[in-house]
Amino acid sequence: MDAKKFGAFIAESRREKSMTQADLAVKLQVTDKAVSRWERGLGFPDIGTIEPLANALDLSVLEVMKSEKVNETEISNETAEEVLSNTLEVAKQQLHQERKSIAWIWGITTIVVVFILFIASLKWQQDTLVLEGLGAILPLICAISAAVLCIYGIWRKVNRKPCGQTFALAVFLFLIPIILLGLAFLLGVSGLTV
Repeated sequence: MDAKKFGAFIAESRREKSMTQADLAVKLQVTDKAVSRWERGLGFPDIGTIEPLANALDLSVLEVMKSEKVNETEISNETAEEVLSNTLEVAKQQLHQERKSIAWIWGITTIVVVFILFIASLKWQQDTLVLEGLGAILPLICAISAAVLCIYGIWRKVNRKPCGQTFALAVFLFLIPIILLGLAFLLGVSGLTV
């Protein structure tokens, strides 16, 4: 799917309906900047936005995905396969972008937490540095990362972007400190020491 062709088609269809970018954005519950990005060929709407976009412009989903007017009676198997293939490719790109964003958020959060804990745990003792309290880093990193990913997931949800993987990873990261705390409690109750 060609982003420039898609953008030009959306812009032309929008103008035919005498709508501004802001009007279309309100109908789709996105920002006018998102519509502008699509029309300039800088990206695609999320898969979940394709059908509302088609409805707002009085087009078929096939026409939006193919980026051209299509006579409904002349849809061939090849055309349908091409559109389906393009749709799957866009979905894969969006999934890859979500994973990349999650990795960046998690990485930056981890670096910041480790740095803060490292600085906080340094103590001067007889002209030597002694490192204490690093056992709390993993649970703290997980808890903070989970919180940051929840906020990012909410932002994605509000902007009608896929957010399932973001929330799933946030829940997983939130469970790690709880499991570690539970294990520490069980070891303490049973009288075992580490």
